[in-house]
Amino acid sequence: MKILITGANGMLGTAIKAALQEQELFCFSSKELDICCSFQLDQKVKNIRPDYIINCAAYTAVDLAEAEEEKAFKINALAVQKMAQISKQYKATLIHFSTDYVFKGDAATPYETDHETDPINVYGASKLAGEKAITQIGCKHYIFRISWLYAPHGKNFFKWVAGTDMKELKIVDSQTGSPTSALDVAAFIHHTIKNDPTAYGTYHFTNQGAWTWFDFAQAINNKLDLGKKITPVAEFKTAAKRPAYSVMNCEKTESVFDYQIPSIEEGLDEVVSHYTIKS
Repeated sequence: MKILITGANGMLGTAIKAALQEQELFCFSSKELDICCSFQLDQKVKNIRPDYIINCAAYTAVDLAEAEEEKAFKINALAVQKMAQISKQYKATLIHFSTDYVFKGDAATPYETDHETDPINVYGASKLAGEKAITQIGCKHYIFRISWLYAPHGKNFFKWVAGTDMKELKIVDSQTGSPTSALDVAAFIHHTIKNDPTAYGTYHFTNQGAWTWFDFAQAINNKLDLGKKITPVAEFKTAAKRPAYSVMNCEKTESVFDYQIPSIEEGLDEVVSHYTIKS
């Protein structure tokens, strides 16, 4: 099985590389393969002829995207559109990751995959445009919406709470979502490729359960016995608005892929087990 991974040195790409070690991998960092360069992308796929293209490259700076809208859309939408076209041309299955931020965030129950999308920030809008491009082109594809991604490596909320020297943290408790371990996403991608149901489309994959960012910080504090004082605050002023509630229903994913998704507590336990203080 030949698998091409873009953005392979990022948080998600690193986890997926490790999970798919037994496959024939062609891994490219964003520096080694700029997905915005259609020629470069086409040449790589043409030469490798992968069975799967796993796109882990993305513009993820949510606040910065408000000022860099063109750049966000170039990476998250236009480059993805071209990737879908190339995937279709060379008959590769495209695995792409989207976000809970495609939703407005005013729901009271977990979002279904077919719920109306209505992003409230540029990042969410750019990711939604990427989703739509893939769907319209109609290549063999899986779009997995993930949320609040973290890992024992890379730059993320877990690493910040675990590694900061600050003894007192003020964390928002006005946003509710499902912190999702990149290790669990990677394990699921391994399962998907091994048991591909060819049921192409859009799915949700998050660790099961819901926390606020404050709850998440408290859980990290307790699991690692950090002894920090964590205080809830209503909100921080940020350039981009965040959905107040972005929990997603993953029952369709569990059913179609015959896969039990770990809980948010199990996801955190797994990440903690792979984390070394100050790593």
